[in-house]
Amino acid sequence: MHAIRNEPTCASASCHEHPASQTVLGIVDIAYSLDEIDQAMRKHAIHIAAISFAFIVLVTFSLGYLLQRMIYVPLKDLETGAKKIRSGQLDVAIPVRSPDEFGRVAGSFNDMTTALKDARSELNELIQELESKVEERSRELLAARAEVAQGEKLASIGVLAAGIAHELNNPLTGVLTFTSLMRKKVLEGSEDAEDLDLVIRETKRCASIIRRLLDFAREKVPVKGFFNLNQVVEDTVRFVERPASLQKIVISMDLDPGLPQIWGDADLIKQVVLNILVNAQQAIEGAGTIAVVSRSYVVKTPQPTDEKSVPMVELAIKDSGCGIPEANMQRIFDPFFTSKEVGKGTGLGLSVSYGIVKAHGGEIKVASVVGQGTTFRILLPITSPFSESELRPGEKAQ
Repeated sequence: MHAIRNEPTCASASCHEHPASQTVLGIVDIAYSLDEIDQAMRKHAIHIAAISFAFIVLVTFSLGYLLQRMIYVPLKDLETGAKKIRSGQLDVAIPVRSPDEFGRVAGSFNDMTTALKDARSELNELIQELESKVEERSRELLAARAEVAQGEKLASIGVLAAGIAHELNNPLTGVLTFTSLMRKKVLEGSEDAEDLDLVIRETKRCASIIRRLLDFAREKVPVKGFFNLNQVVEDTVRFVERPASLQKIVISMDLDPGLPQIWGDADLIKQVVLNILVNAQQAIEGAGTIAVVSRSYVVKTPQPTDEKSVPMVELAIKDSGCGIPEANMQRIFDPFFTSKEVGKGTGLGLSVSYGIVKAHGGEIKVASVVGQGTTFRILLPITSPFSESELRPGEKAQ
């Protein structure tokens, strides 16, 4: 809608019919349809709304992804790792996804897991070491208890043996004296002479048994020093070599020429070797072999901080005899225990040997297989295992 005014140029024109006083000649009213414009505006509005909605959705998903990636996923990793660690799985590692605060937390968490794993490994090692030491100490305690029981048994048997020996020694001395006097009065080769010789021989055997009982019962003061074990073994083998050869038993010696001298009483050690050699000879029926081996040996004893190596020498005596049954292995060192026939043993040889070896600070071990033979291993210290204050008169230490 627009007004048409009577301009001065129009009023003075020849074609103009309106007077100049009329200011408005007319009104132009134009009618125009807005449907297309409204429709276009609606389309634009829909497009703008769709674009806005898409933008909002895009921004929402982007923010959600960023929150998921930067916050939720790291928190989920931490939660999963904490649950696994709570269940004892220390091998889990949380991924470090970014260098931000969550990444630093994940790295610290992994460091904590590694420290826990190392601590548990050290704890397991300590537990195993403790269990091993407890087991070892338990074995030592059992061995010490058995040794104390053995010592108490030897002490009680020793008291009994001393009493019996003293009671029998005097009458046996009288029997031997008067029998020897009667033997001088009878003729050589007569039946009475043979009977008296038998009485004298058996009386001397009884006196020998009583002497061994007394030696077992009372502690003999040893004269200890350093001596050559190989020489003691060679001298002892000569005693049994001849009767062994008559039984077709071959005694072989493999003695280490570089064996160091050992500390102890040579005579007592010779008695130990002799006892074991005689037992080995008696265990062989018919032909057989006895092997005597000496060598240096190192025994490792546990200490509070470390193991201690103790140099020793080992003397092994192995025979091819009948062997020792398993039921008798725990009793072979008991006084008066013997599996030999009546008249062939008193059961004191191994008991005396056991006491001698223990008094020298050594060990005596036995391994046997029935029907194959027996091996005695004697371990003796090179130097005195006792201090100077523990030595008795007559002993000397290095």
